Amino acid sequence: MANDVNRPPADAVGRVACVGCGVIGGGWAALFLARGHDVAAFAPSPAEEAPLRQLIETAWPSLERLGLAGGASPDRLTFTTDLGTAVGDAEFVQESVPEDLGLKQRLFADFDDLVPTDVVIASSTSGFAMTDIQADCRTAHRTVVGHPFNPPYIVPLVEVVGGTRTDAAAIDWLADFYTHIGKSVLRLDQEVPG
Repeated sequence: MANDVNRPPADAVGRVACVGCGVIGGGWAALFLARGHDVAAFAPSPAEEAPLRQLIETAWPSLERLGLAGGASPDRLTFTTDLGTAVGDAEFVQESVPEDLGLKQRLFADFDDLVPTDVVIASSTSGFAMTDIQADCRTAHRTVVGHPFNPPYIVPLVEVVGGTRTDAAAIDWLADFYTHIGKSVLRLDQEVPG
């Protein structure tokens, strides 16, 4: 089992990184902000910031009706086009880039050197197995699928499953974290296509 001594308790996470700012990534960002987290959002183009902020603004009234955590604010969002800046001091990373296996594999390999090794990294993938995504990743022990039902800030269901190299402790931590932020976690015993 990998060393996860420095992993924060699931109910004590302060800073979350959202990698990918489309509909799913933006929905996750809105939810994390509503639960009182600081969120660093990464996208490769600065043109993606305005649509992300618009999505959060549109989602916010629904989140207010559902109930905000103490300190919740869209002002706790930062946007960057530098991946290292987004994930370097994150206590949890939610990846939501387009469904391209090669892109996800390269990204998770990049996380090896950018994300502290005790931080859990979840993929929002709806079609790939974590075993395939983590293929080129040296720190695969902390990588897990966290696939939301859309939109993530309203629909509470999220599927959680690890890959062949994922530690059970990372899966447990992710399930606890999602539960803490109000999600209903569906833990899968094994990966299934799609």
